[in-house]
Amino acid sequence: MNIDSFNDLVLLIGTNPLPNFVVAEYFLKKNKNIKNIWLVHSEKVESYSQAGTLELAKNLEQIITDRWQNKHKNLEFPLKKIPLSDVSNALRITSDIESMITELKENESFHFNYTGGTKSMSTHSYRDLNMVGDNVEKSFSYLDGRNFRLILDYPDEVIADDLRKEVNITFKELIKLHGFERRNEAGTNPFADTLKMFANLIESNQLDKFYGKNGGYDRKLFENDKGKLAEKEGQLKNNKEKIDTFRPGKIFQDIIDSMPEEYHLFDDNGGYKWGLSNSEFEKTYYKTLKYIDGGWFEEYIAKTLENEFCNNTGITFNTNWEIKKPDWPDKAYFELDVIMVNGYQLTGISCTTAEKKYLCKSKGFEILHRTKQIGGDEAKAVLITFMDKKTRDAVQNELLHDTGVIQGNICVLGKNDLKKDNLIKKIKKFIFDKNQGT
Repeated sequence: MNIDSFNDLVLLIGTNPLPNFVVAEYFLKKNKNIKNIWLVHSEKVESYSQAGTLELAKNLEQIITDRWQNKHKNLEFPLKKIPLSDVSNALRITSDIESMITELKENESFHFNYTGGTKSMSTHSYRDLNMVGDNVEKSFSYLDGRNFRLILDYPDEVIADDLRKEVNITFKELIKLHGFERRNEAGTNPFADTLKMFANLIESNQLDKFYGKNGGYDRKLFENDKGKLAEKEGQLKNNKEKIDTFRPGKIFQDIIDSMPEEYHLFDDNGGYKWGLSNSEFEKTYYKTLKYIDGGWFEEYIAKTLENEFCNNTGITFNTNWEIKKPDWPDKAYFELDVIMVNGYQLTGISCTTAEKKYLCKSKGFEILHRTKQIGGDEAKAVLITFMDKKTRDAVQNELLHDTGVIQGNICVLGKNDLKKDNLIKKIKKFIFDKNQGT
């Protein structure tokens, strides 16, 4: 059967619907004869702990429908959902897909991609569909996630060698596919000149002076009693004596002076400026503290990589996304600092100015979990820190050992990797060389 001419496409919906999206999008672009797409999903059955994937099937249906309405043409057919009542029971699977098989016989040609779902779902569905009568043309394929290839079973043939060049997805669509949404909105940044100064400090090997003991930034001065940055001036009163005797060094003062005047923490004599109301503090000084505490670092990484990759590779970028499920409490969410999408492959980047091993390793576990949760097994994770080389290498190796992730799916960088050219070189090697993790 010509792979570009079948009438029905059958997909198994597992807990990661991204492969289903990739396959559906690819064939919809290549095959103008598709009349039906079947989404075979599991029912939620609490009595024997079977998780349902109906919502993921609905998410997939919505995204495919929206894309073809907005970018191509309206789909002339609905996506049909087939529930499986017991994904581990061969007889039940056969019974549940019987009505679909009857219709497939009438439509005379179908293609089954068995990437998604459980092993039992794919095994028994494959067997049943392969037994459909000889008068029906049928073909089968699998998406090789590690190599991004779509492989046809008979003959053993690569249909598409690198699907990242054929299929793209926005990050908004990617999180929607998994049932997430963005919690925050993109904001404006008043500290463009300040970012340039931090970049210059990195290039001139002077960043340590910003954090130096003699007038450098000391986070503890500006923490509340819970160890977090103060959001109100009153939370600083316990540190008032230390703050009043603190005088910023030249580099710290220059960083503050590069900001718009309303964000200046210190007066002309270098003393901290007290007297803001809570609302004024939240609008100005809290933003200053968040930026110098690490916001600048996230922006530096994002801008450096975006300027290089967007111009030369077509990779899409997003920064500073707070992500949650619609039914989560308002304060329950997770963050991704920098997001790169290469076609449909996600690379999530976590940035931290921490240099202690335990703090950075915890961040590493988090970014590995979140990228896999959204982007599947083929997603990549980058952790960029202030660790020295020895500690960086130890964290890299321990994350690989403790999580069992694929060698090329985690990259840990440290303070010696932050200069622009070196940073770009390391990230390029990591993203485009599938065998490299450092």
